[in-house]
Amino acid sequence: MIETKNINFYYGSFQALKNISMKMDANTVTAFIGPSGCGKSTFLRLFNRMNDLIDDTKLEGECLIKGKDIYDKSINIDALRKDVGMVFQKPNPFPKSVFENVAYGLKVNGITDKKFIANRVEETLKAAALFDEVKDKLNKSAFELSGGQQQRLCIARALAIEPSIILMDEPASALDPISTSKIEELIHQLKKKYTIVIVTHNMQQAARVSDKTGFFMLGELIEYNDTKKMFLNPDNETTQNYITGRFG
Repeated sequence: MIETKNINFYYGSFQALKNISMKMDANTVTAFIGPSGCGKSTFLRLFNRMNDLIDDTKLEGECLIKGKDIYDKSINIDALRKDVGMVFQKPNPFPKSVFENVAYGLKVNGITDKKFIANRVEETLKAAALFDEVKDKLNKSAFELSGGQQQRLCIARALAIEPSIILMDEPASALDPISTSKIEELIHQLKKKYTIVIVTHNMQQAARVSDKTGFFMLGELIEYNDTKKMFLNPDNETTQNYITGRFG
């Protein structure tokens, strides 16, 4: 589903990513872990070209989704971002109703059929395990929801336009333990239909939700392995030292 080949990425003269090659399969959860500033969020944002929005950056290497290099000049970036949804660290609902938050992407993409939109909003709120909690608040402001509900609303908003990949950048870091566990349960459910890539500082979370884990340090991919193996018997001594808390 996703493959990178010899990725180098620069902010100006600073090299943030160094020669990263990896493959991620469809319908799996891949977690990126590592100390702050190690390049994991920069790497994640390559997959929907969010780094394009930053001045003075340079990419070398190939970034393939479904076999196509998404940095080829022929790629339609709007279509790419429709296929590769993004959920950010802090919930960022729009200043609209719960219903309009989920419907927004559909309307922007030219869908005007009110019945279709209403059905799709309900479907995606159910998929985000939120519908039962908000079905009586659909016309209320999204800001009236709790932080955990707002984050699931943002996930529903990403799902509404039917992506095949969902990127999550620290999706539970601003949430309490109960909301975090709901997001983790949701990730398990969503991988049946979507390919998920998650950046997390929480190693226990990576161990709970992911099939494979990549450990980054100073812009390098130190190890990429099955999650269970990574946490029980990593191949690399630096990985072992990070996971056991000797630095980080």
